[in-house]
Amino acid sequence: MRLLALTLLFSLAAAAEEPDVQRIHVLEQRPFTESGRWEVSFFGLRQVNPKFTVHTGLSAEVAVHLRENLAAQLGLTFFPIAVQSTLAEELLTKANESPTSAEAFLLRYAAVAGLELMPIYGKLDVLDGRILRLGLYLNAGLGLARTRLQLRPSTDATTGRSFGDTGIRPLAQLGVGLRVFVSERFTVRLELRDFAYSGYTSTVNGCNRDDARAIQTANDSNQTPSGLSPGCDALAFGSAGANGTARLNAAGAYELLKNPSSEVINNIAFQGGVSWLF
Repeated sequence: MRLLALTLLFSLAAAAEEPDVQRIHVLEQRPFTESGRWEVSFFGLRQVNPKFTVHTGLSAEVAVHLRENLAAQLGLTFFPIAVQSTLAEELLTKANESPTSAEAFLLRYAAVAGLELMPIYGKLDVLDGRILRLGLYLNAGLGLARTRLQLRPSTDATTGRSFGDTGIRPLAQLGVGLRVFVSERFTVRLELRDFAYSGYTSTVNGCNRDDARAIQTANDSNQTPSGLSPGCDALAFGSAGANGTARLNAAGAYELLKNPSSEVINNIAFQGGVSWLF
């Protein structure tokens, strides 16, 4: 009787190991391709390492997808808010200490051309079978940026917040981001981007350190500055005279130029936006 029962149990176990329904893992083919298509993207961005500077801006990019996971892109960025941080202004007003010119550089515009690579593509099963498609991408590019320096703080009773132009300089850009494919054409993008550029400058408004000192001294005496270097725009510092803004702005430029630094600035920004494929 025991032998019969054991034989029956072994038979049932063998039958359970060979079910009629088999599990099969299927790799779903991507329902659309990006290769050969154009993409337009719009972003809002804000600096995430605002120690001495604060940047908030907008950017637009146009990309052509050379392959499924490789695109060439051209981007333009504008920073309507590019000022010294509260910490930098407090150091100047309370301790009469200003950051070096490298630490205080402000971006105004940037144009970058580069490549974007999306090495990781995946899917998530959400909302009872709805497939959410994701892509992790990297990008890199080179371009040019328009920069400036803040010469006086916002609390200055005479000039208020004022700026001096420091010209155009080379810029490198690196980024890592996540794409969420809402549909075949519409994509939501989140990205961390690093704008890297040289912090060295020897002129503000085309004027060197000695020019800035000469402008300040001449305005203190209600005189016209003379002996300035070619390309120095004394009028860009503001109104002349002992009670004008030129003397204060020139003094601010002198403080920033007297200890130049050649370090590389990394302006890291978080940006979020949307893209359209067509």
